[in-house]
Amino acid sequence: MEWNQQTLEFLSNCFLHTLCPSPEPRRLAEALLLEASHSPNYGLAVLHLVTEPSVDKQIRQAAVINFKNHLRCRWAPSEETTPIPDSEKIQTQFSEALAIIDNHDFPRSWPALLPELVSSLHKASQASDYASINGILGTANSIFKKFRYQFKTNDLWLDLKYCLDNFSAPLLEIFLKTAALIDSSSSSANSSPLGPLFESQRLCCRSFYSLNFQELPQFFEDHMKEWMTEFRKYLISD
Repeated sequence: MEWNQQTLEFLSNCFLHTLCPSPEPRRLAEALLLEASHSPNYGLAVLHLVTEPSVDKQIRQAAVINFKNHLRCRWAPSEETTPIPDSEKIQTQFSEALAIIDNHDFPRSWPALLPELVSSLHKASQASDYASINGILGTANSIFKKFRYQFKTNDLWLDLKYCLDNFSAPLLEIFLKTAALIDSSSSSANSSPLGPLFESQRLCCRSFYSLNFQELPQFFEDHMKEWMTEFRKYLISD
């Protein structure tokens, strides 16, 4: 689906009619959106609509909800849905997409997002699936970036506390697990590719930086030794 004026008008009309109290136009709009959702780049087109300031706020809110459902369907597919192929480009697009939603909708209107990411990270970690792990960490990194650039406000502090409460421990857990895998792979004659492991560590470090940007949280102060031991190792490694 190409983003142009025709697409803007089509999606705007569809989302407008999904808000219609009459069932017939609402069902027709929902059917058109369902059909369109199978088109390439549908999700990105909806995101363009969400960020288009000229579009009515109610339409943009309907688009956000539609995108969340579209994302959830593709991110954690059921047997009836077709999963999105596992590729770095697609993971990057969806990480950026979630970051856009973050500015409008997270965490107050989407409180389940971070727990879902933590649950997915735990499952991927158990399977040592670093394609999924890095996709999840990339998503978290995109969400947490705002803590580097926004001024301190009560709302920002509440969002930061929510992220710290949910993600600090899982972040340290995957960081230490990956560090151990790197150590064992480096000393093994038949070492597995280290690229995905170091990419995981890079993403962990970026989230570490974002979550510690405003001030040093208690959790990270309590676990400073674990973090700094690994940081020192990487700094002095050849």
